[in-house]
Amino acid sequence: MTEAVDALSALARGEWETASATARRAVAERPESRLARALAEYLNGLPSPGVYDEPSAFEAFIDNGGNVGLYQRTIHRLRAIHAETRPRAVLDIGCGDGRVTAGVVGAWTTRVDLLEPSADLLARAIGAVARPGLVVIAHRSNVAAYLADADDDTTWDLVQATFALHTTEPADRFTWLRSLARRTARLVVVEFDVPALADRSPEHVSYLADRYEHGIGEYDDHPEVVAKFLMPVLVGQLDPSRSRYTFEQPIDRWTQLLRDAGFTTSTEPIDRYWWANATLISATPAATT
Repeated sequence: MTEAVDALSALARGEWETASATARRAVAERPESRLARALAEYLNGLPSPGVYDEPSAFEAFIDNGGNVGLYQRTIHRLRAIHAETRPRAVLDIGCGDGRVTAGVVGAWTTRVDLLEPSADLLARAIGAVARPGLVVIAHRSNVAAYLADADDDTTWDLVQATFALHTTEPADRFTWLRSLARRTARLVVVEFDVPALADRSPEHVSYLADRYEHGIGEYDDHPEVVAKFLMPVLVGQLDPSRSRYTFEQPIDRWTQLLRDAGFTTSTEPIDRYWWANATLISATPAATT
């Protein structure tokens, strides 16, 4: 694992060629390391496109490995919340291909707003969610831009975001969460409870190496997931010259941010996932509690 950590550390310093050479050496010294092999192949090749520019790799990612149980548990819990609250209007932030939305929306819901930056994933979500009597409104946008332009009277009974908010820019989060506190009676978020580690610190690099070694092992039969999704996400977290796709934070920071934005919160575990434990946050505007 030491050589793989050294390769990731070189990436964090912006030393691409050193990282590539170190990853190749790691393969020679520890051929059983899936992370070393994946890094060597990725760093030796042409830069990959963005992780959602090829949604087939993303969909293969969530269709396999630990994501099967993760999504089953997430849908089961969200479906119960929908049955409890019976929302007429729902907003799904970062809906992806719509599998969660389609799995949880009940007959009482008459309008669903789908928010997703990827055109291909958004088109799939529309098809997954559409049914007679349900108005589906698709928005190809991110949450910050969408809410900044939304009419003041646009509201929802329930807003949900599953494994999506960590892709938002941290500096924008308070503003649009504050807007949501005025627009919904319930906000449900599912995110990963990652440890509080300074970006590109030795502890951060070691955590990445350990977790990705496990995660890659779940996709031996799906190399496209490793090459076109996991590696771009991993490298993007470290290499300062590359696009970054995720800005995760611990659950307690999410709950503090939500409280600062005007919500009260409660949390519950969803799944022990290879990357970090998945946790559901239920938030209601403080004025309504």
